[in-house]
Amino acid sequence: MRIGNNYLSQTNRLSNLSNLLLQRSQQLASGNRLINANMDPAGFTIAQRLNTQFRSAYQAARNIYDGIEALNVADQGIASIQDTLNRMKELAIRGANDTLSEESRSAINDEFNQLKQGITETVKDTQYNNKQLLNGTFEAKLPLDTNANNNLEVKIQDMRPEALNLEDVNLTTQEGAENAVNTLENAVKQVNSTRTQIGSYVNRLGVAAENLLNNVQNTGTAENRIAGADMARTMVEYLRNQNLQQMSTMLLGQTGQLNTNSILNILQSP
Repeated sequence: MRIGNNYLSQTNRLSNLSNLLLQRSQQLASGNRLINANMDPAGFTIAQRLNTQFRSAYQAARNIYDGIEALNVADQGIASIQDTLNRMKELAIRGANDTLSEESRSAINDEFNQLKQGITETVKDTQYNNKQLLNGTFEAKLPLDTNANNNLEVKIQDMRPEALNLEDVNLTTQEGAENAVNTLENAVKQVNSTRTQIGSYVNRLGVAAENLLNNVQNTGTAENRIAGADMARTMVEYLRNQNLQQMSTMLLGQTGQLNTNSILNILQSP
């Protein structure tokens, strides 16, 4: 019957509009045009590949910044040791003065030992994620890109007093103080060299992170160009489909009523 066929047509139309309305609402909620593969199989495949590249590059950049943060913590600890060594050198130079009394030399030596203990504590307290950074045990392979084999090998030299040859320094005599001056000069050079090396590590990692972030930005832009929803256009389509759905629902109700009346008329006819 024509009315029956019209009713089925309206039902199918309403079902299609409901599906389109659901798609548009999902696109608006996610900002993504390709909410499933059947909308654009080729575009969906490309977008998924770009998304994988985007996420890999972003995670690699985060890993690099974790490494940079660890190196910055180490640099702060070494800066503190530098300041301490400078003060210790001042004490050694003062102790090399042959006119000092034994009491003065003892006071100088006591301060020197306190500063040496301070270096030990600084080394112990300079950690990142519970890893010691300045006791000579820290070694790490930090990524330079998303290739697992492309890493920067980082190693930080031992900054403990014994590694800086400060363990047996004694300022209670003029000779001991004179020898300490040379020892401290070498220690300062060693610490400065280590700090310079850390700076070069940070610079290298910073360049790698910048390259990865550029990759993230470019890949994200390309993915959005393929998969991103045109929000204005999608909103217009959503409102249009919503309006058509309401009209179809109304027409379906009218068609159903006509269909019911027609059946009643047939049943009631002689």
